[in-house]
Order: sequence, then C-alpha cells, then structure tokens
Amino acid sequence: MNLFAVISGILCITALLSYLNYRFLRLPATIGVMVMALGVSALAITIGSTWEQSLKAPCRVVEGIDFSSFVLDYALAFLIFAGAFGIDTRMLNRERVPVMVFATFGIVLSTFLVGGLTFMMLGALGIETPFIHCLLFGALISPTDPIAVLAILKQAGVPKNLEADVAGESLLNDGVAVVVFLTIYHLADPSGGETHFGVGAVAGLFAKEVIGGGVLGLLLGWFGHKALRSAMEPTLDIMITLAVVMGGYALAGALHLSGPLAMVAAGLVMSAALSKNKLGAVEQEHVDVFWESIDEILNAILFVMMGLVLLNIAEEFRWDYLWAGLLAIPVVLLSRVISVGFSVGLTKLRCGSPRKTVTLLTWGGLRGGISVALALSLREEGMSRDLIVYMTYIIVIFSVGIQGLTVGRLVRKLGVA
Repeated sequence: MNLFAVISGILCITALLSYLNYRFLRLPATIGVMVMALGVSALAITIGSTWEQSLKAPCRVVEGIDFSSFVLDYALAFLIFAGAFGIDTRMLNRERVPVMVFATFGIVLSTFLVGGLTFMMLGALGIETPFIHCLLFGALISPTDPIAVLAILKQAGVPKNLEADVAGESLLNDGVAVVVFLTIYHLADPSGGETHFGVGAVAGLFAKEVIGGGVLGLLLGWFGHKALRSAMEPTLDIMITLAVVMGGYALAGALHLSGPLAMVAAGLVMSAALSKNKLGAVEQEHVDVFWESIDEILNAILFVMMGLVLLNIAEEFRWDYLWAGLLAIPVVLLSRVISVGFSVGLTKLRCGSPRKTVTLLTWGGLRGGISVALALSLREEGMSRDLIVYMTYIIVIFSVGIQGLTVGRLVRKLGVA
C-alpha cells in the first residue's frame, strides 16, 4: 500500500464523516467532523490492538512519512492562512488590545505554566523527561482552535466582541505559539547535541522571526489584495490565494522568517479586502468555501493520521503514558485559567463579570489541528515524541468531545448571551 492509497483512504473517510454528521449528528460542520475523526482514529487503535494484521500495511506507510516536514513545511501554511482568511477583520480591529494581550502575554505564560506543571506531574509518575521537552508540550498545547467553537458561540448569541476575542486570540496565538514552539525546538537540539540557552541568541531569533515574518506577510497580503481586485474570476482568485500561501511560505523559509506569522498577516490583509466588498459576491463565496474546506479536510486528515501514529507506538503500550495524558487535562485547564485570568485583568474585556469571562474563555479554548500538527512534527529520537503525542491526543479528545459539545450550555448557564 503506497502513500497515495493511504491519503486517498483518509480523504474518503473525511467525506464519509462529513456526510454522516450532516445526516445524523447535525453538529456544526467542523466540530462534527473533528469528533467523528477522533472517534475513527480511536477505533483504528482498538482494531489494531485486537486484529494486529488488519492495519499493518497503512501503518508501515505512516511510519515512512516525515511528519516534521509534512507539518512544518506544508500543513501549517494552509491551516493558519485559512484561519486568518475567515476572520471578521473589522471586529478584530475593535478588539485589538485584548486580542494582542491574549495572543502574546497569555500564550507565553501558558507555555511556561503547562511546561512547569507537566514537568512536576511527570516526575511524580516516575517518567523522566527533560524540562525543555515539557516546555515543547506547553508551547504546542497552548494555542486554541476557534473554528469549532465559534459556530456554537454564534448559535448561543454571545456578544460580538467576545466572538472577536475568541477568534482573534486563537488566530494570533497560532502564529505566536508556533514561533515559541520552534524557538524551544531549536534549543532542545533534536540532533542530540548540547542544549544552548543564550538569552541574546534566543531574543534575536524570536525578534527576527516575529518582525520579519509579519512584514513579509503584510507585503504578501498587499500584493495578493491587488491581484484579487484586478482578477474578479473565481478560479483565478483561488489560484492567487494558493500562490500567496505556497510561494509566501516558501519565501519565508528561505529568508529564515516566521512562515506562520507571515500567513497570519497575509490572511488578515486579504480578508480585509473581502470584507470591504472588493470582490463580487460570487467570487467571495467561492474563495471562502474553498478555504473553509481546506481547513476542515486538513484537520480531519491530521486527526486520523495521529490515530495511525498512536497505533504504531501502541505496540508497547504504557499505562504511565495514559495516566500522564489524563492528568495533563487538569494541568492544561488550570494553566488556561491562570493565563486567561491575568490577561483579562490587563484588559477591559468583560462579559457579565470577570469570573464569567474567565470561565467562558477557559472552557471555550479548544485544542485542535495546530496542537495535533505540532505534536506530529516532533522527531522520534530525543524529543519525547511518543509521550507528547499520547498526551496531546488525549487532551484534544477531551477538548473537542467534552468542552466543544458543552460550551453552548455553559453560555446559557452563565447568562452571557
């Protein structure tokens, strides 16, 4: 079984899940596909552990995939641009102060809180893990995914400013979290050499990636915006956005700048062009549907692939890894409460009361495709990959399956609609 056959199978599964959700579950499209994709990957693990030979062929193919390259060099560009392209930039501009606080101060604080608490938790379980690997886990699990929860928040009728804060925080913290993750990744030195913690070198790398990536993204978005205005043809418009994403991300890599932040900036600039009705209704609808579809398909593919990766490493099942994943749930939630609490305290954002605001932002902060993608990007040797993949998978299942399906009820209970 070759790679094309495996990817084709996963895409067929994605289409089937979308159809089943539309016919029976009737959940918002994205969260329904996420829930069912997680269920399929969990089923694959169960089948593989019971009938080992049934999934041997696809697992051998998955073992040969360079996930680090697939995720960091390809998937992230599309995921992050899709998130930025679908946001309401006018509301985001009005809520820029709390969004910036959440996406910068909040994400860094969350990274270190999760990393520190995870390090202590793993030590109590007798799992020896370097502290910097725990920071890696903190960086990849801190970004939230707005796509699934926004549909529910809109149905529940929450204030528009809160919708913008949830979407804006999730969008910008994707870019910031990836920069933090890659910075820690380089410090962890996956080649097995000595770890370096030079503060100046770290600050310089971070500043270059953030500032350079943002400036490049603004330029890409401006050129893409001009091209969209002059094209006004659905197929050509889609090709232009694809060229911005693929060409821009490749250029950022060649210049050693932050590709994810470049995609955030480019997506926001081009989204603003659409929101100002620079395109006709038909062109705008085609482009919007295309990028919404790309986001849903990539998320489902990543979830199913994660199940296959877990199936590979589950041959030597470890109960301590399972306990680590379950205990990581309260660790991540507690860290989210603290980071959101401090961030809300620094802004004027209120939704009823500070307590209600923190509660809703904590429970509505779902983990999704970005966390899965970063976990899969870790190298197998010297990066505690198996442990981190286990913990990430369990947290994402809880986040999407429990938090995502109950956040609507929480909104009504808090009375913030």
